[in-house]
Order: sequence, then structure tokens, then C-alpha cells
Amino acid sequence: MNLLERLQNDLKTAMRARDTLRVEVIRMGINAIKNAQMAMVKDAFDAAGEEAADTIDRNQALGDQAMQDALTKEVRKRHEAAELFRKGHREELAEREEAEALILEEYLPRLMTADELRPLIADVIAGLGLSGTAAMGKIMPAVMGQFKGRADGRVINQVVREILSQS
Repeated sequence: MNLLERLQNDLKTAMRARDTLRVEVIRMGINAIKNAQMAMVKDAFDAAGEEAADTIDRNQALGDQAMQDALTKEVRKRHEAAELFRKGHREELAEREEAEALILEEYLPRLMTADELRPLIADVIAGLGLSGTAAMGKIMPAVMGQFKGRADGRVINQVVREILSQS
């Protein structure tokens, strides 16, 4: 069962349970995936040109990674919104955004923590033979490529800065 099917099944379950928050969040997640799919088809049409537009499959499904990327983007939006609400002293709205993010995170693979990343990133940096904060621009693309989807970019950036400042 792919991610979209899982969301649709969970939507039915949440509707039966009358869990309105979960229903709203899952619907939003399904819409995000469908919007990403439409964007992919649009990009294919744009790349193919008018002559080959008839050969494009309009019902082409997104891959699992693309669906996860769409949900990850939605989770990031929720965290950013919660942060802004807290700055505006709107704690109740920030808590709702965080609750929405938690529901969406259930559908994503668990992300690595800073403690789990620290030795792995140190190995990558040692393998590149670079040190000092000036090497950040060369190290980040290599590290991000290796840990994309497995860890949050902010956490990766923080750990890299920490390791480079110690060397």
C-alpha cells in the first residue's frame, strides 16, 4: 500500500471516528500530494512541447519519495507557522499547527536526531578532508545528498556547523 492509499484509508477511519482535526489534516495531505502530481504532469507538458503533449500520461502517479517530499513540505509549513504564531503570542494557534504537524509526521519515515547524525557527519567530513567553517559550502552539498529524507536540513546544518567549529 503506497502513501496515498494509506492516507485515504486513514481518512475513512477518521471520518467514522468523527475526528475532525485528523480528517482535515489528512485531506490537506491528500491535496498536497495531488497538487504535486498535477505540477509533475504540468512540468512534463511544458518539457514535451505542443507536438508531444498528446503522449503525456495525465494520470501518472507520483513515486513514494515525491509523495513523502510533498508531506514533508506541509510539515515544514506547519512548524514555521507555529513559530510565527508563538512570536505573535498566539499560543492556541501554534499548538494547533504543531498538532497538525504531528499527524502528518506519522506518515513520514522517522528522521534522525542530532545525536545519531553527529558521528555519521563527522565521518563524511573526515572523508572529504576539510575543516573549518570556511569549508561549509563544500561540505553541505555532500552531507545533504547523503542524508536527504533521513534527517531535517536544519538539524544537519546545525551539526555540520558544530563539528566544523570544533575542528
